[in-house]
Amino acid sequence: MWIISIILIIIAGICNAIMDVLKTRYNTSIFTELKYQQWLKPSLSWKNKWKDGDINKGPRFFGSSTFFSFITDFWHLSKTIMLVCIMLAIVFYVPLFTWYFDFAIYYISFTIPFEIFYSKILIKS
Repeated sequence: MWIISIILIIIAGICNAIMDVLKTRYNTSIFTELKYQQWLKPSLSWKNKWKDGDINKGPRFFGSSTFFSFITDFWHLSKTIMLVCIMLAIVFYVPLFTWYFDFAIYYISFTIPFEIFYSKILIKS
């Protein structure tokens, strides 16, 4: 069962890389080449939460600005998947070694996929 936790932490790291690329490196990312920019591009997608894209008109639908925000843009979907993966990794966690070795294994399982996706895979070559 421990392998499930590791896989979930890897997925969480990838989702965190997606979030950071969307927020900090969007213009050099592979996301600029995809359809659905209204859902992908943070400078546009925030409007999906609001009626007619206007925050003053209130939420577009029930929960669109709170607990259903993951439906409205890719950044929030990535965050939701990341959090769910971390929570499930806790549920499936089985100690392998001492706590500090386990910490190192989980830290590496999160940060290496994050770095690979953040600096290589999600960036246009």
